[in-house]
Amino acid sequence: MWRQWMVVVLLAGWMSCVFADTYADATAARKKGQLQQAMQLYQRAIEESDDHRAYNSIGTMYEFGEGVPQSYTKAFEYYKKAGDRGNVMAYGNTGALYDRGLGVKRNVPFAMELYFKGMNKGDSKSINNLGVMAGTGEILPQDMAVAWALFAFARDLGDPFAPDNLKGLQPLMTQAQSARARQVYQALKRAKPTARVDTFLDFMDLGD
Repeated sequence: MWRQWMVVVLLAGWMSCVFADTYADATAARKKGQLQQAMQLYQRAIEESDDHRAYNSIGTMYEFGEGVPQSYTKAFEYYKKAGDRGNVMAYGNTGALYDRGLGVKRNVPFAMELYFKGMNKGDSKSINNLGVMAGTGEILPQDMAVAWALFAFARDLGDPFAPDNLKGLQPLMTQAQSARARQVYQALKRAKPTARVDTFLDFMDLGD
């Protein structure tokens, strides 16, 4: 009996590796510019294991028209499926569409709700986009220090736009703002993941 159980365990592990390789192969093809092949492999990863990463990647390809006609509607559909399956990056991606009204009716409060969820889950795009909101003052009260801290935190988590946002913001800040920005940044880094949003809101004076 134990031998049969061991065979099942080994087979499950082998199948998991195969499915993981399908997603990895798709991503490699996409990086090489082999977009049609990438799309086929992402679809295969979905068929094989309902891979949440593949849903998110296909959503990105539709959002930016990578190898397919650009479609914000399809991007939204795939991002939503990715989020429903627990993909962290889907929070920021879906939130950005709601934020800008692309492929879905614009709903900034709901976009912020998604960004907040993404922030607590460690999604760099959600954190960067909240930084944009704090920096521009168009949606949140303008706070350059909090914006800088969010950009710095998003940079640490790998967001591709955060470094340029930091460079653009730094020359506009006073010494006092720079000092407070570092205070906020350190607080965000120390905060437990589930407390990041509360920490952010406390510094924005929006906690009550």
